[in-house]
Order: sequence, then structure tokens, then C-alpha cells
Amino acid sequence: MKSAQGLIIGIVVVALGFLVIFSQTGIPEGAKEKAGEAAGGYGGEVISALTPMLEFIELPAMPEEEKILKRMNLNLHLLAQPADLEKNLGDWIVIDCRPKDLYDNGHIPTAIHLGETCNDFFRDDLEIKGIGLLKDLALGKVEELEMKLSNVGIRHDKTLVFYDQREIPGDAEKGKYYGIFAGYAFVPFWYMEYLGHNDVRVLDGGIGAWTAKGKPLEEKENKLPPAQFKANVVKNRLATTEEVLKIAKNEIDAQLVDSRIIIEYKGESPTPPGHFLGDKIRRGGRIPNTILNVPHFFQFDVKDKDPQVPELRSVHQLHRLYQSLDRDKRTVLYCYIANRISLSYFVLRLLGFKDPAIYHDSWIVWGNDETLPVEKLMMVAEVRPVEVIPEEIKPVKEALPAKKSVTVEEEKPSPVKKEKKGEAGGY
Repeated sequence: MKSAQGLIIGIVVVALGFLVIFSQTGIPEGAKEKAGEAAGGYGGEVISALTPMLEFIELPAMPEEEKILKRMNLNLHLLAQPADLEKNLGDWIVIDCRPKDLYDNGHIPTAIHLGETCNDFFRDDLEIKGIGLLKDLALGKVEELEMKLSNVGIRHDKTLVFYDQREIPGDAEKGKYYGIFAGYAFVPFWYMEYLGHNDVRVLDGGIGAWTAKGKPLEEKENKLPPAQFKANVVKNRLATTEEVLKIAKNEIDAQLVDSRIIIEYKGESPTPPGHFLGDKIRRGGRIPNTILNVPHFFQFDVKDKDPQVPELRSVHQLHRLYQSLDRDKRTVLYCYIANRISLSYFVLRLLGFKDPAIYHDSWIVWGNDETLPVEKLMMVAEVRPVEVIPEEIKPVKEALPAKKSVTVEEEKPSPVKKEKKGEAGGY
């Protein structure tokens, strides 16, 4: 049965591979447009050789594939469903990750608010030489987080459930990334696991899924009594620039995965189009030795569903996105400012990867450090310094001198690991 299953997957992969190579003829009408819609307008590019094809990912699960998934050590409990949350209201600690005004207008019963968005709560300001201070982009300090978490009543002996919503159209251009697509419900998930909490979950579909089920909201502000939260940092959940550089140089045997959209991965744009930090990066490209590109929005299922209730794909589809990887091997994720990889980290945890980690510095640091190697190197014409004023990042009038142009390097194909007979897809 394994060989038959491997043969079927192999035929499908080869056939779809030829479609990619030969100008993507035969892709269903509107497929690219749907990918673009799922990305909030950022998708629809020609797929790269190391990016999974959604047309393959969305095929129905095969019987043998379902049997394999049942034998895998999955962590499906991490994705809380509205019914599960409703049964445990009053026992679980529910945290609303949205801006405070949205919380005040209606939230899930018993939910608390951290006083600011989850992203801002957990992160510190990032200083980049020659560019300036970027608000809430750096790794938060453990000692400060211990104090803040204690003040809002977070405890080790309680299940934590974070939720968010899809971002409002147009807010991305304003610098307001507070939706599920931005990964902001998953940023605190990673932080709490990094800080050693053993039971952290995310509400599938966010508050939109809750209200879509006809479940009530409340407007009263909920607060918990102060607690004593002491971190037990799990260091291997964080990858440093030093470690990633060793991976890039093949000095460490680890899997490096890019969670950005295809044009970022290919080096055609240093950030998603229209990103509010688009002029704060010197170089486009990717980290050498990256072996897979899975744009974070590929992990959502919005096909024929309410776009305001984006839910994660079925398990067999999520598995297909990462089936070329070894689940027992260290897997390091990077994106631009560590939002999207928080979602990808969550998916890897869901799929039972034993040693997933995020590179929190990601491209905002790597791309601005010209001592670090890149593939498909491109230079952005201008990078402006910034100064931080309350609640926003304001460009300074005088720009830095333009950098000298750099010749674009030819894109180097990454080596493809050969599979043994009967081990199709890395099962």
C-alpha cells in the first residue's frame, strides 16, 4: 500500500511540476486570482520551484493519506474550536488580541485585554543602524514580559486561548496589521511557548468564527487578579542570526523555510506591495540554503467561505504544504518582521514537528545587514531614517544618500533531496 500511495503522489507531483515549468498551462480558470484574494491582494504571482502549488494542495485526501495522518503525532488540540471554547469559558483564560476600541465594542465573554494589541504587548522597539528606531518589532525582554504577564493575571496552570479577527480592508496600508492573516493571534502563541507555558491555543477563525456560530458577545471589561508568572524560556524555539548564518553556510544541518509571499522569496520586492515599512529595508532576496517557500496565506482556507472568517486548512492540506520536510529535524522559519512565521510555527506545532523555531530578527534585520549573504540580491533605491513619536512611525524629511546599485545575482537552484522508494512526500 505504501508503494502504491507513493506512486500516486509521485505522479501527481511530477505532473504538476511540469505544469509549473512549462508556463503553468492547464491551471484551473481563476485559481491564481483566488490565491491573490487569499493573500489580501498580495498573491497571484508565478509560482517558484520550491513553492507548493495550491491546485495540488487542495486535492481531496486519499484513503491511504488519511491513515498516515492518523498515525502521526499531531497536536490538533492547539487549534481551539468555538464549541470547545464555549464549554470552558470561566476556566480557560481568553485573550482578545485586537485594538482596545474593538474589544470595548464587543468581545467573547470572559475575555481579557492586555491594554494594547498582543503584538505590541509582547515586543520591544528595534534599532537598526542608519534607519532608526522601529516600534514594536524586536524580541521582548523576558524580565519585562514576566512583570507584564503577572500584572494581567496570566498563570502557568491555566489554558490560554488567543483570538483575533481578519484585518479591515485598507488597514494594511495604514500600518494596522491586527488580523488573522497578519498572524497576530499567533505571535502571542509563540511567545508564550518560548516563555515556557505548556498549554497555549488559538481560536480557529477568530472572533468571526465565534459570531458566525451565533454565539454572544459582551461589552463589560474583564480583569484577572495579578498572578506570579515566572518564565521558563525554551531557547530552541528561537533562532538567532548567528545560527541562521551557519545554516546559510551549510555549517548546521537544519531546514530553513521562507514564509513570505513569492515575490519576496524571489527577490522581486523586499516587502509585500504597499507595506508600511517598505522603505525601511536595503535589500530584497532570500537567505541562502532556504529549501522551501510556503507563503503564510497558503495555510488558510477561504475558498467558498466567508472572507471575514478565515480558518486554517484541513490537516491533510497543511501536511501537504510541508510534506517535503523532515518532522524530526530542526526547522527554522523566517519572514519580514516575524508575524507570518508565528502562524507557520503554529502550523508546524500542529503537525507535530519536533523542533520548530522562528528567526525573530527575520528579513528586517537580515536584509539591512550588508555583511550577511543573500540570494537574488536586489537593492532598494532609498532607505529613510525614522524617529518614533507616540503611536506612529514618522519619516524624517532628509533621506539617507542613495546606495550604489548592485548587480542582481542569478538565482541558484537549491539542491533537491532524493526520496527513497516508498517514502513519497516525506511521510
